[in-house]
Amino acid sequence: MESADATEVAYRAGYESASQFSREYSRMFGFPPKADIKRLKETFEQIERNTDQIFVGTLT
Repeated sequence: MESADATEVAYRAGYESASQFSREYSRMFGFPPKADIKRLKETFEQIERNTDQIFVGTLT
């Protein structure tokens, strides 16, 4: 998976201003991009932990 910060995403999406992207993102989703990135990383890490536990349980 490719990693990109909010500024890079803003420019790739055609915004000339990262702050404008952040404002519009917040209006649309209810929280800023950084909060969403943190939430998604935490969710992914939890899924990884749960998957590891499942596989370890099947091997013993």
